[in-house]
Amino acid sequence: MSARPPHPPSPQGKVADLWRRGRLTLKYHGPKELAFRIVTAPLRPTPLGERLGYGRRYGAEETRARRWYRDEGRPVTVVIPTYGDPALVEQAVASVRRTTDSRRVGVIVVDDGSSPEHRARLRRLRGARVELLPTNEGFAAAVNHGVARVPPADDVVVLNSDVIAQRGWLERLQFTAYRDDRVGIVGPKLLYPDRRIQSAGSYRNIGAPEWFDHRYRFKDAAHPEANIVMPVLGTTGACMYIKRAALDALGVFDEAYGMAYEDMDYCLRGWLEGWSTYYQPRAALLHLESQTRPTEPGERELAAQRYFWQRWRGFFDERPVRTADGRLRIVYVTEDTGVGGGHRDIFEHLNRLASRGHDARLFSLGSEPGWFPLDVPTHTFDHYGDLVEALADMDAIKVATWWNTSSPVWISSVTRGIPVFFVQDIETSYYPGDMAMTAHVMASYRQEFRYMTISGWNRDRLREIGLDAVLMPPGINLETFRPLSDVARRDDMLLALGRTHPLKNLPLTIDSWQALGDGRPELVMFGIEPELGSRYGVRYVERPSDAGVNELFNQATVFVQTSTHEGFCLPPLEAMATGGAVVCTDAHGNRDFCFDGVNCVMPEQTVESVSGAIARLLADASLRERLGRAGMQTAADYAWERRIDELEAFLERVTAPRRSSAPTG
Repeated sequence: MSARPPHPPSPQGKVADLWRRGRLTLKYHGPKELAFRIVTAPLRPTPLGERLGYGRRYGAEETRARRWYRDEGRPVTVVIPTYGDPALVEQAVASVRRTTDSRRVGVIVVDDGSSPEHRARLRRLRGARVELLPTNEGFAAAVNHGVARVPPADDVVVLNSDVIAQRGWLERLQFTAYRDDRVGIVGPKLLYPDRRIQSAGSYRNIGAPEWFDHRYRFKDAAHPEANIVMPVLGTTGACMYIKRAALDALGVFDEAYGMAYEDMDYCLRGWLEGWSTYYQPRAALLHLESQTRPTEPGERELAAQRYFWQRWRGFFDERPVRTADGRLRIVYVTEDTGVGGGHRDIFEHLNRLASRGHDARLFSLGSEPGWFPLDVPTHTFDHYGDLVEALADMDAIKVATWWNTSSPVWISSVTRGIPVFFVQDIETSYYPGDMAMTAHVMASYRQEFRYMTISGWNRDRLREIGLDAVLMPPGINLETFRPLSDVARRDDMLLALGRTHPLKNLPLTIDSWQALGDGRPELVMFGIEPELGSRYGVRYVERPSDAGVNELFNQATVFVQTSTHEGFCLPPLEAMATGGAVVCTDAHGNRDFCFDGVNCVMPEQTVESVSGAIARLLADASLRERLGRAGMQTAADYAWERRIDELEAFLERVTAPRRSSAPTG
């Protein structure tokens, strides 16, 4: 489809773009960063700019890419299929020539059977070799015709005729392609003319699985999660960098695709042959997609869709994850195995799935957990690379359990197995104020995962980014956490978990206890940081067993926890299971089971409010008893057998394919 090329930006447009960039900098990086950029902007293009921090703050990776390309850069040929009015391809060729070194970069334009007047104009095109096909054969055939004429040592970039290259795009794509021997294909960030994202890699559409969609489509170019280099299932043929070694191994595009799906087909073939596809956000190009492609699919595109699913339906929808005798094979992946409620929940899943006959295993960078009786095979690795290599060879349900395990689990599931993400917290809470880490965390929640999460609060946050999760809260071993008839509950003992993690907000507990005055009860803490006992002048029980913790819960007059945020917050629920009175602040993840005045007291996060709640319970035995009875009823709903029933049902559902409605014939 022909279209008039856009006018060059006006001075007013440049000013508007500066305002837009300033607004985004303020939003995502804060006023200090905005002020720094304004003051030092004139120095950015000078040698002094990098010495003042621009090389570090503004694209250290870009700096490395430029230097690498200068010293190690390989020759590339850009292949541009075109059809119809040459105005767009003229603009595309000019942009490539303007942004690349002509000594290293060749351009081949392949006309796919346009009318004579358009072909006559193409013959006058400067800066490219022009190939004219006698008839219209389709995008894949035009690409293959051009690739056949590429020098044998060159890498290849497939580029749409409606793409306008931006400065630095090629060296960044090539740098990414050669950072790892296993990378074969790299795609850029494609932008609409209004600077919104058109494509940042491709994934299978969740709601309409017969189609593929673009990641971060319609988000602003500065959207933080879209600015992270990541592996992707595929990248659009509108701009696809193909490393020569991968091209030699994979061959050319499948010409049976008349229009569409040939790019995804090529990337999938790459994954099967050990060549991964990556997304490089710092390589940006404008894509005038709406000017060259209809919004509704035509018959050629629908025919390509049918052909694609004839070939790939089994790859996507028939993933074996069972042993020979029909048991589920499940692997949980953790970054470490240290003492913590999250790991306890994971290990309980594994033990209880194994007890039901499933083949359950743990893969981790940590050692075997000596603090927990884990009864399943534990495979430990020094590096994620080794873990991925081992996990990729398994047909299993593979479960990520922390944001940094997301990419290893996903990569190892591209060709085998089914990826699941067990979200125990929205982990941005671990990096307050760190926008870069927040972006990495949010980018780890990929559409390809099936999700389960431990709290309604987490589920709501995932829904905000378009992901559905099944609620899978932790269970309680009610045989361990229960009332003890031979332990007397004291009327002068406050119990708390003694941890210095900022989210636990232990100082609020300490200050609230001290605010009770000289007649305050004894404060007892437990955990793995015994130095807190001497720091605050309290009794500290180090590393108690579960039975020991249960005894403490049975002794305590009140259990108090003042966390600012928790993914779930299990200790208050365990305290409830013993019939104890609980004071806890709103920590988001505890909203599913903590109900103020029903089974606990939930004060505001202030010393006055928390100390007042504690004092109220200390003075009112009948209130403590009433809350304790209701707490035991709440805890009964979290018995482990019920939880594992739900987990097992979820994992069985995961094995069912996301069937597409695309016809296969």
